Amino acid sequence: MVIEQRVGMQMLKEKLSEQAAALKSTQDELSSTKTELQLQKYEQQTLKNEVQQLKSEQQTLKNELQRVTSELEAVRTENSAQNSQITAFESRMMQVEKTLEDDAKQPKVAFSVGLSDSTVGPFNTDKTLVYEKVFYNMGEAYNPISGFFTAPKKGAYYFTFTGFNHQATSTALKMYHNQQLMRFNWAPGGHTYYSNAITILMEEGDVVYMELPSGHSLFDDGNNFSSLTGFLLFTV
Repeated sequence: MVIEQRVGMQMLKEKLSEQAAALKSTQDELSSTKTELQLQKYEQQTLKNEVQQLKSEQQTLKNELQRVTSELEAVRTENSAQNSQITAFESRMMQVEKTLEDDAKQPKVAFSVGLSDSTVGPFNTDKTLVYEKVFYNMGEAYNPISGFFTAPKKGAYYFTFTGFNHQATSTALKMYHNQQLMRFNWAPGGHTYYSNAITILMEEGDVVYMELPSGHSLFDDGNNFSSLTGFLLFTV
């Protein structure tokens, strides 16, 4: 009986030893599992931190992209404005070049003449005046022999004339466009000086000339008191 109890006790001890070993193994496995779990948690937190950092970097990149996009849009707007200015400038330059070309093609017509170096008149009839002193005659449209200015092109022409007299007789001047009286100046005798001007639309071949009415006189000398000037403003 005692022997059986001893055998039973031995078996119980062995069983308890086996259970203790099993418990120790389970505890080791649990500890290992806890360690692995902690490691996984650490890695998970590390990943979360990295993800958060990536999100922050992504937001920074988005902000930078928006800034660059805004700057690019501003540059495009500025370039568009500059292109518009360049286009407007080129258009103006083309207009200027065309104007210069047109001016170069337009005939150059201008003259300035003085009457004489003595008293002219009075005469018994109206007298076409011949201005003998030619100061300038671009285009040769003024004829110093006949006293006629002949328009080489259709256009607007500007004329101005002066007259002086120091005789007792009255003085007068008429300007004609073809046969049409355009200007008439009259002044009593004595030291009298006067002037007048006009713009006339002339056809090609039209003439302008000055006439001294009968019974009147004019005076001129080196001071060029009595003169006639005209030039083409523009063709039409």
